[in-house]
Amino acid sequence: MYLIKQRIIFYFLPIIVVGCILCLLYIPILLLPFSILLIAITAYLVVLFNLQVAFVKTLAFLLPFSIELPFIDNSMIFIPTEPLIAILAFVIFFEFIIHPIQFISRIYKELLWAIPLVLAFVVSIPFSGNLGISLKFSLVNLIYILVFYLYFIKLFTTDPKLFFTLIVVYGLGFFLVTLWAIYQYWEFDWNPVVVRGIFRPFYKDHTIYSAVAALLGGFWFVYSIMSQGRTKLLSIGLCIFFFICVVLSKSRAGFLSILFSISIFIILWLRIRFLYLVITLAIISSVGFIFKRDIVTRMKNITQISSYSQAGIIDRTISSANIYTDVSNIERLNRWSAALRMFKEKPLTGFGSGTFQFVYIPYQDKRLENRLTVKNPWDIPENSGGTAHSEYLLAISEMGILGLIGWVALVVRWIFIVFTVSYGSALRRNILIAFVALSTYLFHGIFNNFLNTDKVAFLFWATAAWLAANYKLSNEQ
Repeated sequence: MYLIKQRIIFYFLPIIVVGCILCLLYIPILLLPFSILLIAITAYLVVLFNLQVAFVKTLAFLLPFSIELPFIDNSMIFIPTEPLIAILAFVIFFEFIIHPIQFISRIYKELLWAIPLVLAFVVSIPFSGNLGISLKFSLVNLIYILVFYLYFIKLFTTDPKLFFTLIVVYGLGFFLVTLWAIYQYWEFDWNPVVVRGIFRPFYKDHTIYSAVAALLGGFWFVYSIMSQGRTKLLSIGLCIFFFICVVLSKSRAGFLSILFSISIFIILWLRIRFLYLVITLAIISSVGFIFKRDIVTRMKNITQISSYSQAGIIDRTISSANIYTDVSNIERLNRWSAALRMFKEKPLTGFGSGTFQFVYIPYQDKRLENRLTVKNPWDIPENSGGTAHSEYLLAISEMGILGLIGWVALVVRWIFIVFTVSYGSALRRNILIAFVALSTYLFHGIFNNFLNTDKVAFLFWATAAWLAANYKLSNEQ
């Protein structure tokens, strides 16, 4: 039986993938119905032969290589991974039909905490100015949450070592993409101007690449500290590699997220109580408010600019505080301002998920307009584009107060887990590793929003699932 399963994985699965691609590209009339049928049949076979774990491992390896291609009505799709993710969604459906009670019992507690964010995506759809966009955007994000978070909790509680395997497999694919990027960099004589594009077509932006590298680096950083022997040496090497990848990407948010995660690790390693942490943050905030004029004056003296091609990682990081002459920062403030104005206009429902880039233009602050400012969503200036440049502001502008509640509920849940699990628990190490890795994107999400991309969504939600699964297993012990 084992050999039969292996043959199905290595022979049947590639045929399915190629079939999906051919349907998507060359049979437009039968595109949607045939794709759904093919996906459903494949999902049934995966469940029938109990191939879920092998299928997930295959997906993890392919994710770094996914590319975005045109789909129906000018929409885009990631190939080959989004069809594979859709197969997993059908797998969940079949498993639920076969064993509903067993399925729900594994995930119901975390499902309750995820419901506010799920409802935010659903409730905002009828109030959207573009139902088609909101339906697709909401469906994609809900599938990511369902598959990578809730379903992975079930898988990780059954096989606690699976997450580690997925990280290794994904990292292998990421390593190959990095070799491709280095080759591209070499082709352009190591010209720093081209860094933004050397990761294409696999990572369409250097900041997406850096977000992935930072999360993987955070994982291996803590793992290296909390392991021994040969495993420690290997994990140190992997940690250094992913940190170098962050430097290669020249992304300020990626580098800052690494520093943030290290700070989180120190706090957890020293076992500082959450109450003391809140008091410390309150004191720092009060001091910052009292001396805000002095802080603003010092910020005006910052001259480093992120767009300067010869700037090193330190200068680029310092430029994050330059909100007067750094065009990238000014435009980011402009997007944040627009998101807040949109929230004020529709605080309950938002403008509909996925619609920010089409409706935010009238809400921009004229005082913050610059050469990167978008005046026409179909005519975007070079090196501009994107949406709210913040996962959290994007949520409140598109989904209203419920979007904010959804994010707060999940983050509070994860913080509760990491601060309340017993220090004597054998699984605390895993919980600590997961939370520190997760914190890299929780911080990165202040400045960018990539959870609608398969590569980042997989790592983020899977890491959160591993955190929740270890908490469930520690309670069962």
